[in-house]
Amino acid sequence: MAIVLLLPLMAGAGHACAMELCAGDVAFDPPFRKGQVALQLASGLLFSPTMLAKRSSVMDYWQTNLRLSKMLTEPGPERWLLRGNLEGIVELTYSHIYKGAGSAMGGFTGLLRYNFVQPDARYVPYFQAGVGVVLNDAYHDGNQFDIGQAVEFTPQASAGLHFMLSRNWALDGEVMFHHVSNAGLALRNRGLNAFGGLVGTTYYFCGTGEAGR
Repeated sequence: MAIVLLLPLMAGAGHACAMELCAGDVAFDPPFRKGQVALQLASGLLFSPTMLAKRSSVMDYWQTNLRLSKMLTEPGPERWLLRGNLEGIVELTYSHIYKGAGSAMGGFTGLLRYNFVQPDARYVPYFQAGVGVVLNDAYHDGNQFDIGQAVEFTPQASAGLHFMLSRNWALDGEVMFHHVSNAGLALRNRGLNAFGGLVGTTYYFCGTGEAGR
C-alpha cells in the first residue's frame, strides 16, 4: 500500500526535476553536453584599418550572424584550466557596407568552436575559427583592387564570452578577425582584413543534449 502511495509522488518529483533542469540548473554544464543544439544571434561593427595593408581600400561594415550549432563532445569530468568541449556551427551572415565600395555581403560560414567550460561557472569563454563564402556587390567598383569577383572567401577567427543567464539563455560578447579575398581566382585580390566586436544572445534548446535524455 505504501509503495502504491509513493509512486505518484516519485513521478511528480521526477517531473519537477525535469522542469527544473529545463528552466535553469545551478550547474551550467547541461547546455554544453554532447548533442545539445543552440541558436545564436550576434551583431556588430567591423573595421578594415589600412595600416595593415597600405594599398588596401577602406571597407567598414555592420555584420549580423545567425548561428545554428551542436555540441560535438562532452566537457569532461576533470577540473582543469582548459576543460571544455567542441561545438560545430553553421552560420548565415549578412554585412551592410556603410563605408567603402559596394553596399552588402552575404553568405554562409562553417565554424568550429571550443568552449572553456568550468563546473558551475556562469562565464564561459570560447574561441572559434572557420571559413565562409559570401556574395558581394563591391566587385562592381573598378576603382578598388581588394575584391575582384562576386564570390569571395572569408577565413575568420573570434574569441568570445557567454554569460549564462539560465539553463537556456546566455548573453554574448565577441571580438573578431575577418578576412575577405578570392584566393587568386580573380585579377583583383589584394583582400581585406577587418577587426571588430559583436554582441548577441544564445538560446540552448531544452532537452536536446544527453543531459535532457
